[in-house]
Amino acid sequence: MIQVLCNRKVNATIASSITDWSNLQNFITDISQPCSKMLLFCQFGGVKYNCSELFHPIITDSGMCCVFNVVTPNFVYKARGNVKCDAAKCPLPNGTVAVDWSPERGYPAVLPESYSPMHAAGTGESLGLKLMLDVERDSYYCSSTNSVGFKILLHNPLEVPNMREIGLLLSPGHETKVRIRASKTESTQHLRSLNKESRACLFEGEYVLHNYKTYTQSNCMEECFKKILLRYCGCITHYMFDIYRNASICSIYEASCVERVRLQSMVSRNGRGCANTCWPACYDLTYCPDFFITPLSASGFHTKHQLEKSKDTFYMLQNMAVVNIYFKENWYRSSKQAEYVGITEFLSNIGGVIGLFFGFSFISVAEIIFYLLLKPVRMLIILLWSKRTKSAKVRKLQNLKLFEKQSMND
Repeated sequence: MIQVLCNRKVNATIASSITDWSNLQNFITDISQPCSKMLLFCQFGGVKYNCSELFHPIITDSGMCCVFNVVTPNFVYKARGNVKCDAAKCPLPNGTVAVDWSPERGYPAVLPESYSPMHAAGTGESLGLKLMLDVERDSYYCSSTNSVGFKILLHNPLEVPNMREIGLLLSPGHETKVRIRASKTESTQHLRSLNKESRACLFEGEYVLHNYKTYTQSNCMEECFKKILLRYCGCITHYMFDIYRNASICSIYEASCVERVRLQSMVSRNGRGCANTCWPACYDLTYCPDFFITPLSASGFHTKHQLEKSKDTFYMLQNMAVVNIYFKENWYRSSKQAEYVGITEFLSNIGGVIGLFFGFSFISVAEIIFYLLLKPVRMLIILLWSKRTKSAKVRKLQNLKLFEKQSMND
């Protein structure tokens, strides 16, 4: 269960006014709502946590967001400056160790007692992830959307979150239940022998990305967009920091160029767009959420969640949101890709067609071998043996007649 939460209070494009890499991250951090203020209550697997142990901030195309249960950048990115994530930047619960993971390889063979990305503790709301959020409506300025609230995204733990395009909305003053259905795509190893055009998917190691250690279609699309942006606009956007060295940040003057390139990179153009270059991975994991929303009840809310006295009922209804995220079943639906017609199926089909039209079968093959090869050889052997026997009899008769003649002469 991988989650990214973003408050929509700040328009991310204002970061374009800064062209100094060293000041960019501090600027975005200063103008954005920190995770400690966004997340007031966190519970996972029936255990209450300090929210700062589960979530850490990342910069996305929608500004500063808080991410939960992802593969740490040490295992996602290739070595590029400050993308390394230490305990201060990516905190984990006490005793939890970050490990590598991918849909194709899975977890390492040997795992510590507590590790991240974490498994779901079980199914149902009680063992899921429960959060209480504060939108801080009065602090909104230059919002990136026309509404107040949060964006949430459930995604592959190896992927860079595409919040702008596929992020889902959470409204303050409501309790939202997010029921998750996992779907996994797998492929047989026999598909590696087929050419890429025939199977239309990529295994690990078949397409090497410049910035990412593991291939996913989303990461490939992101990298493709960066390359086109750098080629045509001469810069990269603010959330691509520390990926390309010595690259400048696109300022507000390049905003129209950035938007034009972004839209064009998503369009298929005679087989040349990023959508045509970046094929799906042969092993992939997706989460399909179902949302159920109901207004919060003011009665007993403060006592239950132990809110500050300054946060009265009006503030709660205007700013608070409660989210429960959980899996529906303890199993997932897997779609396995295999050869449509393998060598076994091919031989079966050939035998079936011949049998249908000519009454032909493998017994017929044995009969053909017998009548065309074994029976002629047998007949030849019998013929030669009979000739040999006949000639021997003739010689005996001749010898017998000769003996009789000699006896009569005597």
